[in-house]
Amino acid sequence: MTDEKFLNRKMDRREFLKKAGIGGAGLALGLSGASAFFANQDSSSKKAYDGDEDITFYGKHQAGITTPMQKACYLVVLDLHTTDKKEVIQLFKDWTDYSSKLVEGQLVQKNSANGFLPPKDTGETVGLNPYRLSLTFGVSASFLKKLGLESKRPKLFRDLPPFPKEQLQDKYTGGDIVIQACADDEQVAFHAIRNLIRKGRNKITMKWSKSGFAAIGDRKETPRNLFGFKDGTANVTTEKEFDKVVWTDSKDWMKGGSYMALRLVQMHLETWDRTNLQEQENTFGRYKESGAPFGKKDEFDEVDLSKLPVDSHVR
Repeated sequence: MTDEKFLNRKMDRREFLKKAGIGGAGLALGLSGASAFFANQDSSSKKAYDGDEDITFYGKHQAGITTPMQKACYLVVLDLHTTDKKEVIQLFKDWTDYSSKLVEGQLVQKNSANGFLPPKDTGETVGLNPYRLSLTFGVSASFLKKLGLESKRPKLFRDLPPFPKEQLQDKYTGGDIVIQACADDEQVAFHAIRNLIRKGRNKITMKWSKSGFAAIGDRKETPRNLFGFKDGTANVTTEKEFDKVVWTDSKDWMKGGSYMALRLVQMHLETWDRTNLQEQENTFGRYKESGAPFGKKDEFDEVDLSKLPVDSHVR
């Protein structure tokens, strides 16, 4: 249904947009990949499994990409309505300030002493902890074009090829900026996006948004999708694999960054629920209960392509 691509710039958050759009440093934006939300993460931290670890906004890479999966996600795609680089730089500086506070569970700003003015923070998370909130930002090719930065566009940052049977809809295609908020509480994620948009309302408008959830029990287990199958078995889980698969090794401003391909997929659950178990498993190429590939016993056993239907998801 959609064909969205955004740049992921992973960098020290203190530089988050100090360099955006100007000079050799180029953009300092980033975006989390959807795989972070659905990935099975192999973490040795008990806090991560319990959902209690601290997630900082500052670091080598943006949080929300290889972060152990949270329960809720709120994602928004925005249109930019200014071509003034100074205004955009200030917007992202403001967002950086807000984001660093939001992930700590703080108000984005203290309220004015004047009670006749609207509150600085919308307030729906007062009394709540951050619930492992992560905020990740990204920009699209159209963002670079609007700001006259096409020369900064990496060669790999290009349109996706057509997908079989895709039905792209204009309202879900395009956009200039994406923000993803993930947390273990839906209201915390929504609150973060709400306040970030509110801060930039004179420069951006919301094009579309989506909320999502994942059923997380034991965080050591791969979560299941609404088809009832484990989702994310093959995703990489170690820092070494992240360096090979997730983070770019380019020699320009994108070094250490990443790319996101965001597509909305319709799940025809009523049809699926009338499908027999054997055909459901043939669709995926895995056993539904264990998640093991055909002919194997464990979810993470090596896949034998000869045992899979030619049109199975795994193959």
